[in-house]
Amino acid sequence: MRYLILGSGPAGIAAAREARRLDKAAEIVVATEEHAAPYLRPALPDLVSGERELPAMANPLAKDLEELGIRLLRGKRARRVDAGGNRVLFTDGTGEGYNFLCIATGARPLAPPALAAVPGFSLVLNSLGDATRLRERAMRSDHTVVFGPGYLGIEAARALRMAGNQVTWISPGPPRTGNPIPPDVEAQIVERLRSKGVKTREGAEIADVIDVDGRSCDVVTTAGETIRCSLVVAAVERFPGVDFLEGSGVKAATGILVSEYLATDVSNIYAAGDCAEVHDILLGKSRINFGWRSAVKQGQLAGGNMAGGGGVYIRNAEDYFGQLLGDSLLERIG
Repeated sequence: MRYLILGSGPAGIAAAREARRLDKAAEIVVATEEHAAPYLRPALPDLVSGERELPAMANPLAKDLEELGIRLLRGKRARRVDAGGNRVLFTDGTGEGYNFLCIATGARPLAPPALAAVPGFSLVLNSLGDATRLRERAMRSDHTVVFGPGYLGIEAARALRMAGNQVTWISPGPPRTGNPIPPDVEAQIVERLRSKGVKTREGAEIADVIDVDGRSCDVVTTAGETIRCSLVVAAVERFPGVDFLEGSGVKAATGILVSEYLATDVSNIYAAGDCAEVHDILLGKSRINFGWRSAVKQGQLAGGNMAGGGGVYIRNAEDYFGQLLGDSLLERIG
């Protein structure tokens, strides 16, 4: 039996480990577009702030993949899934076959179009490479504008303030997908950020970014305010990239549509994590449950079900951002 997992995030690693636990003789391959070894994405703000160094970013669940006989292929971005031929084709011209496929490709950030016009002033906080570049830029910046809703914006604002920057956080409103932070908890968090010197602008979008002198720029909001800064960080919502599934027969809406068993409508293809739109048997509808804990849980179920299990995904509040790596959001703000 050959299991192919796309993605080396928490869902992909959990799926590979669970498939190995249940099928000792199987060939298991994890293919990822990342060039870095598997890392802790929720800890990216800690790298920016200086609370963690690069060695502490490694995902401990991936440290023994080689010993488990799980092969990791880096720099492999899926271009097309040939479901009829049980094969995934990659953008580098190579391909990998499978008996069972688990798609755990996560999601990608959707930054404001205005930032594309000033690449020298803007960075997205999404990957390990992004966080490394942002940490270096933060050391040379004095005032940073953070744009993004909810948890992602909060964490970026916190990290950059700890790194010594003056920070203005523009929050456009509640996230459009996933589970929003409860309003009372978010109000407490925002107040703590303000007490640490973070300025907040709520309910606005970025309308334009204008280069002033090559060293600073003006961020113009839809509320009519102009904020001068030396760096703009997009800590924005992430949406599943599903273009590579066109023509595969795998159905997708915002994310890949899967049952409570994490199965797609193609019998030997599963999906888990931030790319999966899971049927919630409690609510009777499909939804994306963004978050590290949710991704690990879904990956374990998908990997187990590929290997013959019958686990059902049932969401609970702790699967989202209420708790990350043992710390609650309120504890992280301090």
